[in-house]
Amino acid sequence: MPLYFFHTRNGGVYDDGTEFADDTAARDEAVKMAGAVLKDLGADFWAGQDWSMRVEGQTGKTVCELLFTGKPRA
Repeated sequence: MPLYFFHTRNGGVYDDGTEFADDTAARDEAVKMAGAVLKDLGADFWAGQDWSMRVEGQTGKTVCELLFTGKPRA
């Protein structure tokens, strides 16, 4: 099975590579991981800073990118 790498906006990598059956399975996991990370950010999410996660396959091809920005409104 191919390896996939999950990168944050600042270039951090979540792990040394995780095996998934295909790109669809890796994208599904990215949504789950992003939800957990955003939940853990709590109030810091609303600081207005862009947050992103990019999933890259072992060949270096970008599989997907998730982009979030929290902007509180009065």
